[in-house]
Formats: sequence, structure tokens, C-alpha cells
Amino acid sequence: MNFMKKKQRKKINNKDYDDKYIYSYSKDEEKNEKRKQQKKKLKKHNILGIIVSVLIGLLGFVMLYAYNKLDSLNYKSLGNEGIALSEEPGLLQDPMVLNVAMFGIDRRTESDEHSRSDSTMVLSLDSRRKKVKLTSLMRDIYCKIPGHAQNRLNTAIAYGGEKLAIQTIQDTFKIKIDRYAKVDFESFKKIVDIIGGIDITLSDAEVNYINNDLNYFKSKSKRLVRGESLYHLNGEQTLVYARARKVPTPEGLHDDFARTFRQRRVLGLIINAMKNCNLNQILNIIEQAGPYIDTNLKKSEIMILAKRVMTYLNFTLEEFRLPTDDNVKNSNIKSMAVLEIPDLAKARYDLAKFIYEDTVKVKNA
Repeated sequence: MNFMKKKQRKKINNKDYDDKYIYSYSKDEEKNEKRKQQKKKLKKHNILGIIVSVLIGLLGFVMLYAYNKLDSLNYKSLGNEGIALSEEPGLLQDPMVLNVAMFGIDRRTESDEHSRSDSTMVLSLDSRRKKVKLTSLMRDIYCKIPGHAQNRLNTAIAYGGEKLAIQTIQDTFKIKIDRYAKVDFESFKKIVDIIGGIDITLSDAEVNYINNDLNYFKSKSKRLVRGESLYHLNGEQTLVYARARKVPTPEGLHDDFARTFRQRRVLGLIINAMKNCNLNQILNIIEQAGPYIDTNLKKSEIMILAKRVMTYLNFTLEEFRLPTDDNVKNSNIKSMAVLEIPDLAKARYDLAKFIYEDTVKVKNA
């Protein structure tokens, strides 16, 4: 027995057993390491899960916050969104082009509900070609207003609101208007101030005009130093510039041609400035300017546009104006200074070519 015990002790101390022991120990260690790694992975996954959950929660909060901000906008349905307002067939459209009629209203008080449109533009969001297109429709265009006699284009909104104004645009130029936005002066000024103002080169005559207007209305805005230069304008100064038509542009444009040029220029600068806006600024624009904006864009539609805003802001910006220089006649009808379009078929073709390019085949009649 003692011999066997000694032999066993000797075996315990031999190399074979030591190797077996070492191997056995390594296997156990590996199992332990696997368990540790699994615990670490579980812990890591738990941490990542928590982080993702928090991010999703924050994103949800931001989206909910932004969604609630949209309550400040004045949603005004026209009753037939998504279909043409015109009774006439043949309106041109493209599912990848969103046409929004934008009306700038000369309204300083709530009592000015039926003001004429100081400016009318069509903003075309062309996802097919990655372009944002701005078309100015000059307010003195002499056209047929449905249900009324011929008159200036800007009287349509005073006669029958946004619905009649859109119907007039569609009947006259044969393009589909998908949505509208109506903005008054206060909203315009707030938007410019929220984005921090705009930088623009002005002539001495334009500077003098802005200063005189600020003096007339006893504005608290800073007067500009005379001279042709690059200026940084606040909201009120920008509005005065955008509405100016009594002073020619450095490019030689006069009257309403000068004003529509300035309006497109300012809107282009605002779009470029918004490329540098953060989420808070965009939400501030919605919250502060919202009460002054009427639109039939639904919350869900605006949220979709908002998600893609950074993509849209990088689209190429292009500008157009009707009537064109080669298709306009200054006339005086019924004691009104108006702009007649001698060849309406050509005007329709020019507009369709600008907005839809080669997508829609248009014959120049």
C-alpha cells in the first residue's frame, strides 16, 4: 500500500501529469475567458442599446418638438389639394417637381386681410435635376381673372384669396400649382433676422433709398453709410431693398422689373444663408415666422421636406421672370398701367421649358 502510494505520488510529479494538468488548466481558463468576453459583449451591447435608445428618444423628442412648432403655421386648406384648381385640362406637371406659389402680401395690420399681392413667385423644387427654380410673375401682368374681368395679376388674391390667385396662374400659364405659401412683411423681416441678416452689394442710389425709407417710417434700424459697397442688412433693411422699384438697379432695370430682380436676389441669398443654419435656427424660423405664414402644406408634408432640407439647400438655384423682355408691352388700359403679353403661347412655352426642361414635351404654338 505504501509502495502504491509512493508510486502514485511519483506519478503525480511526473511530466505526463504536469502536461495533462497544464492542458486541463488552459481549457478551464479558455472557458472562463469566453464567459468574460460574453459578459463584456453583453455589457457592450447593453451600453450600445442604451445609447441607441437615448439617441432615438432624443430624435423622437426633436421631431415631436419640431412637429409641435408647426402649429404656429396657419394651415389653410383650399379644399382640393393635390388636384388642379383649373377647370381647363392640359396643365403641365411632373411628379418630381413640386410647384409652390409664393405670395408676398403688402399687409401691415390684421385689417388688411384682402391686400393685393406685392410679389408673386413660383418656387419649383426639381428633384429630378437637383435644382431649385424661382420664377417671378410680375404683378402688373394683364390677364383674365376667372369670374372677373381682365385685370392685373396681383388683384386676383384680393378678389378671391389664394384659391383664385392660383387658378389665375394655372389658367394663364398652364402649369400645375401644387401648394402655396402666403407671407407678409413681418414674417419676411423675422426670417432675415433669425438667419443673422444678409450680405449684399448696393449702389449709392440704393443705399440712399433705404435710408430715406427708414427715416420716413421712423425706423430704429441703423442707417447705412453712403457709397457703393458690400453691406450687411437686417430684416427691415432687406425688406426695403426688396420692395424698391423707384430706383434702378446697377444692371439698368427699372420699375417692377427692378423690384422682381431684387426679390429673386434676396430670396437666393436667404436660401444660401440657410445652408449654414443649425436646427435651433430653423426651429426658431418656424416658431417666430409661423404666425405670419398661411399655407396649405400639411404638417406631414413639411416634416418630409424638413428631413431633406439639407439636400434641397445644396441644389442649384436658377431664376426666371415673366414676362420676358422680348414678349412684353407696356400699356395703359382703363387708366391702369399694365404689362401685356403679346404672345401668350410663347410665354407658356418659355415657362414650361424653364420649369420642366425636357421632361414635358411642349410645342411652341
